[in-house]
Amino acid sequence: MLNDLRALQLYCDLVETRSFSLTAERNFITQSAVSQRIRTLEKETNRSLIERSSGQRGILLTRAGETLYEGAKELLQRASELSERLQDLGEEVSGTVRVVTVYSVGLHALPKRLKPFLAQYPKINVHLEYSQTSRVVQEVLSGKMDVGIIACPAPRQGLTLYPFEEDAMALVCAPEHPLADRREVALSELAGLPFIAFDAHIPTRRLIDEKLRQAGAEVDIITTFDNIETIKNLVEIGSGVSILPLESTKREANEKALKVVPLRAEDAFTRPTGILVKQTNLRSAVRAFVSAMCGEIGA
Repeated sequence: MLNDLRALQLYCDLVETRSFSLTAERNFITQSAVSQRIRTLEKETNRSLIERSSGQRGILLTRAGETLYEGAKELLQRASELSERLQDLGEEVSGTVRVVTVYSVGLHALPKRLKPFLAQYPKINVHLEYSQTSRVVQEVLSGKMDVGIIACPAPRQGLTLYPFEEDAMALVCAPEHPLADRREVALSELAGLPFIAFDAHIPTRRLIDEKLRQAGAEVDIITTFDNIETIKNLVEIGSGVSILPLESTKREANEKALKVVPLRAEDAFTRPTGILVKQTNLRSAVRAFVSAMCGEIGA
């Protein structure tokens, strides 16, 4: 009973998508095939696992269905880990590295290191997802993801932190802004200016706020976002100025869509970024990834 991992994976996909059609699409099979595998599981367990409700979209789980889902997820995770451990026994490093990162690092700082890594390890597949800092930490702690990359990292229980990059921060404004032709700008000069900021819960926002406070510059925050691309778009059309990682502005600066103005030496600061992994024995593929991203790591 329950010896078909494929059926268990289909069941977990159905629970997570709440949709027979999406589950079928995700697994490249028909909806009727999904229904048949679920009915087979119900016969094996002699329990009803899901129920339909005309007043609610998707599916509802019975108590037995919830219990099966929890156990199936654990079993599938262990099976995946076993497969990866067997791959580690091979002479060539292979396997999948599951990476979750905040947008500003994953979109701009990671690609330049990822490309040579994949060339060096052609049998390693990097599965990349983007998320907010709190979810990055949680998904690495839970084991759902192997590696997390965040900005302004702090030590966290159960996780090992490796330094990644130090991002120089700079003022960004529209090309027609009065500050656009300056060779450098003091943070104090930003006082009262319309400012496009990161959302308050984002660590980079807290870092920028502290630097502005130290400079005595109270900016006029007109809107906030958790996505750096949205912030750049609003700065481009003249809605306000912002302070962003220099690396993230290079494309727009080259295209003359944004003007990047360095901060004066006394106000210059960087944003640290870091890599998080669980404090457990790392698979060889994960170790190779972390080493390539931030240097050799301990045994």
